[in-house]
Amino acid sequence: MIEYLGWIANAWEELPEELISKSFKTCGTTTATDGSEDDQIHCFKPEGEISTGLDTLRKERNENNFLEMIDLIEEIDLIQDEENGILSDDSLEF
Repeated sequence: MIEYLGWIANAWEELPEELISKSFKTCGTTTATDGSEDDQIHCFKPEGEISTGLDTLRKERNENNFLEMIDLIEEIDLIQDEENGILSDDSLEF
């Protein structure tokens, strides 16, 4: 087993650093969280296993961003209400 690990370590050291970092991106483990690198994820490519997954991921990300924004607006509104002595959350409607 030690011998195999040595082979793996030696092979790893011979690979270019860019190739290693790119391999993590194609797996989706180190892509940017803002979605700018989602097109690098291998399974979402046209020939990939989940070729329609990129659209689904983007749609979900947009939906989550919208919901987070609504939560933030509601939180800000509640803080302002407390500061102004208003106990209602009716000042902001969607």
